[in-house]
Amino acid sequence: MSMDRGLLAVKDLDALIQAVGKTAAFLAPAAMGEGGTPRETVFRALSSAEEMSLEKVNTRLSVKGAFFPQRETLMSFEAGAIVDAPAHDRPLVIFGVRPCDAKSLLFMDKVFAGQASAPGNVTHEDPYYLQRRKGSVVIALACDEPCASCFCTSVGGHPYGTDGADILASRTGALGIDPLLLEAVTDKGRAFMAEHAALLTPAGADAPAAREARAAAAAATMPILDFSGVKEKADASFESPVWDRIARICLGCGVCTYVCPTCHCFDITDETVGSRGIRIRTWDACQYPLYTMHASGHNPRPAKRARMRQRIMHKYSYTVDTAGMVSCTGCGRCVRHCPVNLDIRQMLAAVKNDPGAAQ
Repeated sequence: MSMDRGLLAVKDLDALIQAVGKTAAFLAPAAMGEGGTPRETVFRALSSAEEMSLEKVNTRLSVKGAFFPQRETLMSFEAGAIVDAPAHDRPLVIFGVRPCDAKSLLFMDKVFAGQASAPGNVTHEDPYYLQRRKGSVVIALACDEPCASCFCTSVGGHPYGTDGADILASRTGALGIDPLLLEAVTDKGRAFMAEHAALLTPAGADAPAAREARAAAAAATMPILDFSGVKEKADASFESPVWDRIARICLGCGVCTYVCPTCHCFDITDETVGSRGIRIRTWDACQYPLYTMHASGHNPRPAKRARMRQRIMHKYSYTVDTAGMVSCTGCGRCVRHCPVNLDIRQMLAAVKNDPGAAQ
């Protein structure tokens, strides 16, 4: 059997988890709480297939937390000297990553490898993130029923996209009943499938055509939004009143940045007791007033309009210049979880149609 393609029966998912668990951590979507049908799912390490929940279109938090944790210890120290730097985590196999999340890793890889910076800026590689990525296998799960808040096809993605994935898993029938079709995307994916070939059965010759039909059907359910020219219009609208209108009802809670798969702002602080302490890194957000507060007390972004402008322009203008891509994958999390129903699609439309943009 070619290691490019194979069928994984639902009953063999547990065996796959057990096999992977001998050398790596197996992460997949699972209920946030204990017991019952999950209202929300998150990626967490599993020990059995019973814990897995693939029914939700997407997890509440993205896969970025597996490589860039919300809080992590960078080192411990005593009397000004480094005592210990944490050992790198076990290799990761992450199953059920939706294509929008997998694609986000292409951008995050550039950020943490120092490849998404303006010309002339000092760049650094982040060893914590890069080591986790080096030892990871990402198995994407295609979306057959994208939800109304998803818009991946409008930002260069696809519900069956393979960008950022090592293997694409897709349905052959009912999810949770019929086998999953696994198709290798990278050499790392092929090696993984070869290692676990005993759990795979050959896919029929018609498997690619059936997958293409499902992919076309899934994409057809999603409207294509025209974001062409948004970068140019946003650049020209820097001082426009449109930002006041967009930010008027924003609470500044930052949930949009925390659930976003490409937002990567962080803060580094020391927690000390006497002469001993730890240095930690925690997520931060450009939507918080203190994020840009200088030690002098000056804040270059004192108003919500400036902070909202920064978020949208960073995603749709600045990263086009620095990373060669928009840093939005259309996952729709910011739309689904905003407590005041702000919709980035509507914000982009407002910017694109802004009559107050400088000519």
